[in-house]
Amino acid sequence: MAEYEGFVASKKTNGLVEILISPTSKGVPGASENINRQICHCAADGPQVSIDAINEVGAAVGDWVLVRRDSSPLIRNALVLVGIPMVGLIAGIITSYFMTACFTALSLMGIFVGGAFVIGGLTIGVLTFRHIYQPAVPVIVRVLKKTSELATATSQECTVASKPDFCEACKMTSRT
Repeated sequence: MAEYEGFVASKKTNGLVEILISPTSKGVPGASENINRQICHCAADGPQVSIDAINEVGAAVGDWVLVRRDSSPLIRNALVLVGIPMVGLIAGIITSYFMTACFTALSLMGIFVGGAFVIGGLTIGVLTFRHIYQPAVPVIVRVLKKTSELATATSQECTVASKPDFCEACKMTSRT
């Protein structure tokens, strides 16, 4: 299960809230250090992601929260969309193998039968996916700090020294 920390930015309808998540590492998540050195980081200290989450704990706007997303629906959806068509492909190959006497005769018929099994597998896979689909909606599992606690905490300062040396925009921007 993936867990993220972020701020509740706004409340939406149906018990959903918008969460702003800032990754713990600076730069582009998943990118190499070499690539991150070549990116100007002047606009913000790091990337921010906005997601919608179910507010099960009653978090207020401005609260620092822990968000969890269950990955099992994603795995199940992927297995249905990939697994069922693969079963159709394998069944088509096996049926074609026996119909064409080990792929030596009636090869055109074998291609049609194999194609029919693949198309059948794709169709069954998509219909099954539509029937069992469940989105992996993130859920707020805990309020880490209330808005009132965050207001009394010291704020983080952004310094020009933490930016790359080659970034012209950082050098020209005066921050105190």
